[in-house]
Amino acid sequence: MSRTSHPPRRALKVALAIVGVAFVLTIAALAIKPSWLGERLRAQVEAVATRSLGREVTIEKLDAHLLPTPGATITNFRAEGAGSEPPFLEASRVTATVQLWPFVRSLGKDVRVGAVRLEEPTLNLVHHVDGSWNQETLARPPERPSGASGSNTDIEHLRIRDGVVRVMDQQAEGRPAVAALHDIDADLKHVGRGQPLEGKVRMALAAPKQNVGLDLKVDSLPQGLPQEGQPWPRVTARLKGQDVSVSAFRRLLPASATELFTGGTLNADAELKTDQGRYVLSGHGSAKGLRLRGDPANGSFDFDSRIDPDQPEAARVAFTRITLSGPGVELGGTASAQLKPARVRFSLAGRELDLGHLLGAMPPRSAPDEARPSGTPLIPKRTGMGKVDVDGTLRIATLRHGALTASDVDVRAKLDDGALVLQRGTAQVYGGRANLTGSRVDFTKAQPVWSLKAALDGMDTAQAFQALTGRSSLQGAASGNLQLSGAGLDWERVRGQMTGAGTLRLKEGVYTPADLGETVASTVSQGLEALGKKGASGTVRKAGQGTHFKDLDARFRIQDGWVSFTQPMAFDSDLGKGTLDGRVSLDERLELNGAIQASQQFVSGLTHGAVPLRAPVSVPITITGTVKDPQVKAGSPTDIAQALLPAVPVPKELKGPVNQARKGLEGFFQKRPREKR
Repeated sequence: MSRTSHPPRRALKVALAIVGVAFVLTIAALAIKPSWLGERLRAQVEAVATRSLGREVTIEKLDAHLLPTPGATITNFRAEGAGSEPPFLEASRVTATVQLWPFVRSLGKDVRVGAVRLEEPTLNLVHHVDGSWNQETLARPPERPSGASGSNTDIEHLRIRDGVVRVMDQQAEGRPAVAALHDIDADLKHVGRGQPLEGKVRMALAAPKQNVGLDLKVDSLPQGLPQEGQPWPRVTARLKGQDVSVSAFRRLLPASATELFTGGTLNADAELKTDQGRYVLSGHGSAKGLRLRGDPANGSFDFDSRIDPDQPEAARVAFTRITLSGPGVELGGTASAQLKPARVRFSLAGRELDLGHLLGAMPPRSAPDEARPSGTPLIPKRTGMGKVDVDGTLRIATLRHGALTASDVDVRAKLDDGALVLQRGTAQVYGGRANLTGSRVDFTKAQPVWSLKAALDGMDTAQAFQALTGRSSLQGAASGNLQLSGAGLDWERVRGQMTGAGTLRLKEGVYTPADLGETVASTVSQGLEALGKKGASGTVRKAGQGTHFKDLDARFRIQDGWVSFTQPMAFDSDLGKGTLDGRVSLDERLELNGAIQASQQFVSGLTHGAVPLRAPVSVPITITGTVKDPQVKAGSPTDIAQALLPAVPVPKELKGPVNQARKGLEGFFQKRPREKR
């Protein structure tokens, strides 16, 4: 009984002994002829990789080994691209280990990968002209023939070292591939369908060294893409980025927005969780040395997004607690963005904004941008991105550039193909009100091209001139309309290229640098003296107190650095009615001519009623010099005397119809007495 009481145990021992011997013999056979294992693995790896990627996969060399761990080393792994595209995936060296017993038991049909290490892999992503990407076809690998058996392709441990991701944009002709990510290191465990994936990834994004880290955990990778109503795997992840250049994101923006941000770095700390079947992404970001077109500024923001995996295109990101501060800028507010339809909304407000941040010249480009082929457009066409609807409000307490200042700015703006259009805009400008609706700025140019539409009402010209020129040369409340076009903010350059037209009206005002009354009175006095009215000359020269006028109405155009009147500028003054024609340069030079219709009241006031006029007297005037230092000249005394003849009552002794003019001018034209010798 004792010898036969445990036959199953004895049979098991015998079986294990036989298996052990077979195992040893198999290992010995493989050790004697490792090339058989290498060829078998090479074929298996090429077949499995081709099915998994949907790309033809080739391996230059595969060296198999059994000790210390069964596996193989691949040299020059290559997954081909479509057509003339570069290889989708390359790796100079791939090391893989396999579980020996399943492989031996299945005579090489069951390859269970234990660990894979990729060294210097390069992934080439191609953005097609139609907006699609080359990796999109990976979701449609070739179907396996019916009845064919496949290998288990799960990977227990995947390591990547010194990886690179390159991006080629076929929508930008002549633009070379750009290394979007480099120095990629990854350690992932349980890579395969139905496996709980976890691991970490480190990489360099727009930086010379690694500056982005991702730690993630997925409860279980699905066997396939979940259908509607099926649960998605729970995901937990943490993403940190530090000193990421904003240039890394410019290629992800629509073409109309690529030139808005020209410098600076971003930091971000984000967390991804799963809540009720949706993925929740939230975190905090900050910007350092952020540049639009002006001086660098710093900022920060919080963000939050809920993503429905069944409808990822409906994802929306909310940005809150936005702040941006620096020289000439102090802003804050909120914003939001969504994918479909592509839409951005913003609401910003602040104490100050210098126009140089928006309209300044493009700062010098970095070395990579300078290396762009000369034929490449500054902003490539991105039809695949589609048109992004950008709309929002901006309220600024003080908007300035140099001496130009506006307050209480309130606008609603829309970004249309890179141009900011003011759908509604109002501002306080030097005590008056300006309506800026319809103004436009095109940011896609190195020098922003702008068109200004402004309706002014009640602007204090004294404040304006004092701020812009340092003197309150013109005093009054101005109203009018302006339509101007130009590029950039450099006044020395803008004033020679700016074009436009406008109107200007002043109900009452004073031009302080010049007193037309003094000049006109002096000339009228000489004309009166020529007619025998010498008593007026003593009072005329004391009249200088600036030029008071009212009901000024001007219409003008701006071109080649000059403001030219399109019709004589009419005004009324304490001298009488007047007109001026000519032009004023934008560097304040004057080339004006016109006439003053000296009124009866004006002349009577100069002569204390001694010379009552029957009608106004026309006095030609010419104004040259500059706005600050005008040079005013009136017509000659001869012309004034001739003009006064019909208006001045003539003494009885001069009433002869033939000699009236001659005798009246006798004292003015008489010859000097000869000197006695």
